[in-house]
Amino acid sequence: MKKVLLFSLFLLSTLSVFAYETVIIKYPPEELWQKVYYRKVGNEAILQLVPKGQSYQNWTRTIIVHAYNFAEYPIGVFMANNIAKMQKNNPSGKYKYLRVRDNDMIAGRCTENYNGIQAQCEIFRASRAHEGIISIHYINRNKSEFMREYNKWYDIIRKAKYYNSYYRDERILDKAEFYELW
Repeated sequence: MKKVLLFSLFLLSTLSVFAYETVIIKYPPEELWQKVYYRKVGNEAILQLVPKGQSYQNWTRTIIVHAYNFAEYPIGVFMANNIAKMQKNNPSGKYKYLRVRDNDMIAGRCTENYNGIQAQCEIFRASRAHEGIISIHYINRNKSEFMREYNKWYDIIRKAKYYNSYYRDERILDKAEFYELW
């Protein structure tokens, strides 16, 4: 009986290690996006997506997802730290908070060409996920296109979901919309 109880406690304590976190992004039906970069370093996963036909180095629009497994600090602190870093890299445009909630924040900005960095407009979201913190960063290098499609992309980023499962085969996998993070 003791062995069964000890094994059960061990099994319960290790379940979170085997959890699979997935980000679900619903693109416009007329657009095809592809994964061009994925890397895991420690508890961080980085995923980059671009429209079909573009590449990791040559893109006009991109979505970059950072997932931090087991991150415990408040979303407001995470958001402020990341915005400060991005602001330092290109101070030509200030971020405006578009949505502020305890566990989910969205900010946006447009920048000018600065110190070798191409002008761009962006929507940046940080959220508490099941197993940590996930940020989604939509970037468009064409300001007029960004402004014209702002509401569509704000909704896409706002409605992105996180799915967590302890069983990899339990998930509904449509590789055009679902990306395993850890």
